Amino acid sequence: MTERENLFRPIHKGIRAMIYELGRRLQVTDFTNEHESNAIARQLQHELNSAVSNCILCLLHSHSKHEESEIFAPLRPLDPELVEDMLAEHAQVVKQILGVTKTCDELLGQTSPERRIEIGDRLSLETNDLFAFYLQHMNNEEATLVPVTWEYFSDEQLRAMRSRFHQSIPRRRLEEWMRWTLPALNHQELVLLLRGMRKDGPPDLFQDMAQLAGETVDPERWEAVKGHVGL
Repeated sequence: MTERENLFRPIHKGIRAMIYELGRRLQVTDFTNEHESNAIARQLQHELNSAVSNCILCLLHSHSKHEESEIFAPLRPLDPELVEDMLAEHAQVVKQILGVTKTCDELLGQTSPERRIEIGDRLSLETNDLFAFYLQHMNNEEATLVPVTWEYFSDEQLRAMRSRFHQSIPRRRLEEWMRWTLPALNHQELVLLLRGMRKDGPPDLFQDMAQLAGETVDPERWEAVKGHVGL
């Protein structure tokens, strides 16, 4: 793995972890059961305190918006056509999110088991379409935008961009992201991310993320990482 700073890979790994877990839960949902049906709909679209919570659709949408303002903006003058292509994909994501949200609303209003099965089948197809598109979109960003960032920006500049990205997000929302992202990273990625936070981010951010890593990362892997980031 390259030691260059990668603005996209860590957060994308967290998003993939969310998608995989919610996809697993969606496909085992019994839509004849009103409680299960409502629970999966709310996990998709509402702020909850469960493991898959905090509105995955909201998180996907907010990720796109922060990405546009903090990362796409400095890249636009360097490769405007590429950035426009990625913005078009973001617009498609928003369109699909709105479609899934509408189906969730429809499901939440149903008491008939037969109708819940029908709507649940549609919800599964729409959600899988959204996730498939989003997974491909993240691959596109990593394949096309990362080389541009490496060509035009130093690692110090990239860490500064990531720091601004992190500080533009309310701390509680960032912690929601990092609960998925930190345990999704391998040893080298954790070391690189946390070293960058310690070097260029506000001290309290590094301390909070290190504490969160201790709570969420596999204990054996975390013990191996701690010494490499000065803990």
